[in-house]
Amino acid sequence: MTAIALLVILLGLMVSLARHVRAASADGLTKDVLRRLDTAMAVYVQKYGSIPAVPEFIGDQQLPAETMLRRSAERNDEAFIRALKLAGLLSGTFDDLSIAYYDEVRVRDSWGSPIVFMSHMHPAIGMTPKVWFFFSAGPDRQYLTRDDNLYSYDQPVVQQ
Repeated sequence: MTAIALLVILLGLMVSLARHVRAASADGLTKDVLRRLDTAMAVYVQKYGSIPAVPEFIGDQQLPAETMLRRSAERNDEAFIRALKLAGLLSGTFDDLSIAYYDEVRVRDSWGSPIVFMSHMHPAIGMTPKVWFFFSAGPDRQYLTRDDNLYSYDQPVVQQ
């Protein structure tokens, strides 16, 4: 009985550790994608002197439902990926990622949500001294819950 109880306790600890490692890995990969996008956008801004024309993710009006935000995120994501590709800034950037993260049209976070480009701060999304930033909806896949969202401005930008 003691041996079985000990095995159950060890198995419980191993499952908990595996969940923690999986969550840390997902966070790390998404932060790396955000950092890469931030770097590519910094090069774009330096090259062209402005950010690309991308559909706004969220306007100044009343906050829309998450389903509307998801569609807006997809349009936003496709537009900034298209702009960065046309500028030649994504060549080789995501070659090491699986198609689940980057499929030549969209870039997604570890939980399958489109990553969003924000051309300016918005109090419902995130606050930063930077003019523009990228962000991920995080593990809960909800863009308006800021607790688990991941932001590119949390990462140092690596200059090329």
